[in-house]
Amino acid sequence: MLFGIYLEFTILMSTVSIPPPYRFNPWKHHLHWVLDRLQYHQDNPEDLTRQGETIENIKAINSNYLDIYAGSLTPEQLIRDIGDKLRESGISDRCSLSGWIGRKGFKLVTLPDRSGWVLREGTEEGFYIHFHPARNTPQVIRIHGNSWKSVVVARMFNPGMADANLSAINEVRVKYLDLSPIKNIFESQRLLKALELLQTNHRRTMAEECPFGCQLK
Repeated sequence: MLFGIYLEFTILMSTVSIPPPYRFNPWKHHLHWVLDRLQYHQDNPEDLTRQGETIENIKAINSNYLDIYAGSLTPEQLIRDIGDKLRESGISDRCSLSGWIGRKGFKLVTLPDRSGWVLREGTEEGFYIHFHPARNTPQVIRIHGNSWKSVVVARMFNPGMADANLSAINEVRVKYLDLSPIKNIFESQRLLKALELLQTNHRRTMAEECPFGCQLK
């Protein structure tokens, strides 16, 4: 049953109400969700268990480019709007989803805030609607994976870090992420852009600056 009882899934310290069969990873695809998690760590620095969980979630992100949604819709609101699109298309189970997606392997849907989302058939039992932001669409920013991982963990341990801190970033790259240190942070434009994305004054303005999608190289 596609749109049935809502289940509670704990993603780190935040409980998100998600109706199966959706699969969505906010660590790699939802900017403000990650910013909220970082705020939690800033407010609760003694919570070492949650710190460890954050590191494991971030470490699992792919090293290449990823697309991050920077709009205002929460994960729950995204699921609601995507569910509306599926109902409009007559999707009620895995079989109808598979037929709707077809040989192409995915469908692109546009939500009310103009953001684009890719829907694929997942392989997990009970979680067969996988969705993630579509590149080059409004509210979506494309960024380098390892750079994103580096600055997120560095900010978790250094919440006041406003500028590039080579020592702090290399420490988390080597100690927690199994990545090589970088020699000169100003030579890594991808990392600087990732850091810029996490700045407080960009929390609600970055998407406005990228109304038709941005690629942070």
